Amino acid sequence: MTAYLVAIVSRTPLWVWFLLAALIALGLTQMRQRSVPRQRVILLPVVLTVLSLAGVASTFGLRAAVEGPWLAGGLLGFVIARFALPAPRAQAQADGRFLVAGSAWPLAMMMAVFFVRYAVNVMLAIAPARAQDLGFAAIVALLYALPAGLMAGRAQRILATARSGGPALA
Repeated sequence: MTAYLVAIVSRTPLWVWFLLAALIALGLTQMRQRSVPRQRVILLPVVLTVLSLAGVASTFGLRAAVEGPWLAGGLLGFVIARFALPAPRAQAQADGRFLVAGSAWPLAMMMAVFFVRYAVNVMLAIAPARAQDLGFAAIVALLYALPAGLMAGRAQRILATARSGGPALA
């Protein structure tokens, strides 16, 4: 088993590890309190959405068997973030920016998209026929979209603090 994992990791292109390092670095910046403009609150969910859709499209193509589950995963993530998770600590500022408390959520969501893509690519390298398995494609599409939906719901709640006043930051 260990030799198998070593073979997988050693055959991973070097650029993938640089991408992982960059995502970790970006995620770590999200773990401290910061003041961000509205556009940056929206940017990460948009990027994760594009990356998740690109992952599905490049692996399975855009077809009904993956589009429906992808939309369902995004919607499920959004609803969970909007109604089931605690509100992110954020406060609208007079200048239109948002003071956002540090959180590990953005890092976790970026890692989720990265590792889903990594695992899918490994599985397809081992068993290329899985790309034609509609059940596999549907599950992967849902898993790709879930983190993007979670981040979109989180962003919506941060933006809502401009209307409601939001929870104060300590």
